[in-house]
Amino acid sequence: MKFEYSDQLKEYIKKNNKKNIVIEVVTCNNSEIEIAELHVYLIDDKRARYFKEKKGYGFVTTEVGEVLIPKFKLTYDDIIYFDLKKVLFFHMLTYKGVVLEK
Repeated sequence: MKFEYSDQLKEYIKKNNKKNIVIEVVTCNNSEIEIAELHVYLIDDKRARYFKEKKGYGFVTTEVGEVLIPKFKLTYDDIIYFDLKKVLFFHMLTYKGVVLEK
């Protein structure tokens, strides 16, 4: 498994003090519907320690920082690509190569 970052994302990481990426599975259990989705976002070193120590996340060190991976059944491509998308005034992390198994 190899991680690649867009140049735009690398620049954004340099400007902000958040170099680690967490892949988190978010669930919503309603009596009528159950939803599970991936939420991928940037975090700082303090929050990364929390995910590793308290939540038991694994991690892979990359050229930019760490990618924290949950213990859920995820399917990974050989290359996982992270990019940055700007929506109005907000920046959003996008990804390709990770899929939540159902």
